[in-house]
Amino acid sequence: MRRSAVSLNQALGLIFLIICLIITTRRVYEQQYFSSLLSSIQQQDEAKEVLLSPTRTDGVSTSSELTSSQVVSQSAPVKALESPPTTQTPQLETATSNTISSTQVIAESKSDALYTQTSFSDATTSTAAVDSMPTEEASSAHGPVNGCPEKTGDEGLFAQATPYVQAIMNSSTNSSMYDMPRLECPTINVERYSHLALGAVAPGKPRYFFAINLFQSVAIMPQLLASTVEVMRFLGPELCALSIVEGRSTDGTFEILKMLAQEMEALGVRYFLSCNERNPWGGETDRISALSELRNQALAPLTHHPGRYDIATTIIFLNDIAPCSEDILELIHQRTVLEADMTCAMDWINDGVSFYDIWISRQMNGEMFFEIPQSGSWEFSKNLFWNHFESRSRYKQGKPVQVFSCWNGAVALNAQPFMEGKVDFRSAHIGECYFGEPTLLAKDLWKLGNGRIAIIPKVNLGYSVEVSAKAKELHGWVSKQPGKKGTDDTGPTEWHGLKWQEKPPASIHCASIGTNPTWERGYWVPWDQTLRRR
Repeated sequence: MRRSAVSLNQALGLIFLIICLIITTRRVYEQQYFSSLLSSIQQQDEAKEVLLSPTRTDGVSTSSELTSSQVVSQSAPVKALESPPTTQTPQLETATSNTISSTQVIAESKSDALYTQTSFSDATTSTAAVDSMPTEEASSAHGPVNGCPEKTGDEGLFAQATPYVQAIMNSSTNSSMYDMPRLECPTINVERYSHLALGAVAPGKPRYFFAINLFQSVAIMPQLLASTVEVMRFLGPELCALSIVEGRSTDGTFEILKMLAQEMEALGVRYFLSCNERNPWGGETDRISALSELRNQALAPLTHHPGRYDIATTIIFLNDIAPCSEDILELIHQRTVLEADMTCAMDWINDGVSFYDIWISRQMNGEMFFEIPQSGSWEFSKNLFWNHFESRSRYKQGKPVQVFSCWNGAVALNAQPFMEGKVDFRSAHIGECYFGEPTLLAKDLWKLGNGRIAIIPKVNLGYSVEVSAKAKELHGWVSKQPGKKGTDDTGPTEWHGLKWQEKPPASIHCASIGTNPTWERGYWVPWDQTLRRR
């Protein structure tokens, strides 16, 4: 009995010792864990303090964007487009610079950034609701973030900028007194577009991201930006962000954009202004690579910080065009009701007679929008959708037409693939046809299963107020059929359904030889050329 009692006491003592050891070990582990956690939090806080960009007194954050470069100027280049290219490369270069054509930019940053692909960076935020949203100096894969801190502008041009800013902020301003031609635009159809002004899914996060590249654009800015501001007011300024990339302008474009910062802040729009000095037509770099950088730079505030925007965000990318507010709203409206990934306008040159973006756009049979014979002549430019009956029929009725690719001066895009980092603007891969960056974007969207791309025949634009007015008279206003007086009698809720074709054409027309665009020696390539192995 005595031995049993001793054994029991020993067992109990051993158990008690084990329990104490476990408790002690756990306490030591917890102390180490919480000490490590506290250290990690402190390091993160220190990192955040380093990343926060102080804001300059002029309203422009000191963090900025990567560089990119410009496009065609609005005066000389656009004049070169006034007559249809009868042949080859020079005319094609202008007519295919596609979109950014007159709107491009240049950056103020000093870094070379001669990147052959896209280069993103955090756009320099110019005031607007950005005060509570500090810009992070996130270094991209291409290099540090840069912007416009050294671009102070010209005092004389600043003095002349006030009337332009006033005209932009008040669409009813009699701009003719300042020698600023304006379109006689219809009032916004509230009933048709009111659904677009409903609150974002995530309160406090913009759901409309406007992106523009501008170079030497003073002549077009009162019409372009006044319509954009009117649209943002209608949609709700708190739901909108505006990102503009400028550069190399000597006509007052930068000074006007700089002065707009205070107006955008007062309006409640998040405004991003950045600069880029590269020139896609300078001959020092590949043109499509440079144009891609410019476009990606304009999207950088969105693509670098997708969490700050609504998951249902629409990108509205505008060239240096002369639109009415209804043109922009119609693109957004049709993207929404058609559940499209991309909706495009129709852009025109030669007094509104000739369709412009022929090098970029492809039908659902892979062909260009109109036939170009081996002579390179544009004599058939009026015969759109010449060999695709369904597309031709819908176009003539003013109904949306599905296409393989388009841009045409203005687009509304589903932002999700950009926000998820699945697509960006790029140049051609090795072994891929030398397409323009919007065509390559369309290819990448189709590869992702986002091939719901359509042109909206009622949205007709030109690259000057005069050409825009003539194009609308010839081809129609959003709210009025061509040649008719009064508004469209189809009603504000009219909708032309579109049965989407889920598969792209097997092959598409390549209008390039090497890196040289050409009309005369086109050939056909698989739509997913170089994408199959990726």
